[in-house]
Amino acid sequence: IKGNVIEGVRNARYCEIIPIVRDRFHLVATVYNTLGLNDCPADVWAAITEDSMKKPFGAITVLLNGPRYFLMDSITAKGATKAGKKIEAGGLALTERASIDLGLFDMLHRSYRETTIDRDTLYLFKAGSPVFMLEAPDGSRYVMQAYAQIVDKTLSYNDPPALSARLKLPSGWRYTTMVPEKDLVAGAEGKATVVQDDLENTYQKLD
Repeated sequence: IKGNVIEGVRNARYCEIIPIVRDRFHLVATVYNTLGLNDCPADVWAAITEDSMKKPFGAITVLLNGPRYFLMDSITAKGATKAGKKIEAGGLALTERASIDLGLFDMLHRSYRETTIDRDTLYLFKAGSPVFMLEAPDGSRYVMQAYAQIVDKTLSYNDPPALSARLKLPSGWRYTTMVPEKDLVAGAEGKATVVQDDLENTYQKLD
């Protein structure tokens, strides 16, 4: 890690603990992430349960999000994302990375529907390395930031190029693979718009 830049994160394993607390008529989800602190050891992660995490966070529910593997080459964290506090939970060291303001009846995991996350980051995908994209009917494009071993626990770095045959894409959506000739940057200046596919792989919307 160099200052607020985390290098060499392509295919880096991480996990997230996301407690959800009630704030009057909203649900607020805070994202705590293991990146840069540990690689989310499988035995430690397997021992963590949603119920065991509720009390420490004072949460109405806790989402366990992982294991996941990043697909960008570096992450630059700025603002509140850079200064996120470090905690320990369930034997894992984590850093606060983002927050999500959910409507009271909102759901966090909705395939192919946009969710807005409060974070201040730059994701760099280096030229010459593959990137994987979703394209919506309105022309919006989303770049895969991480693949997940949640729905398919055997998914690996070699699998995304062939996912178009596996994903249950809504009408008009496309999944594509490209190798950029120039560095691709996915920025989030305080807000990031993300979607997940039906395997819970996560994508960030490009400007």
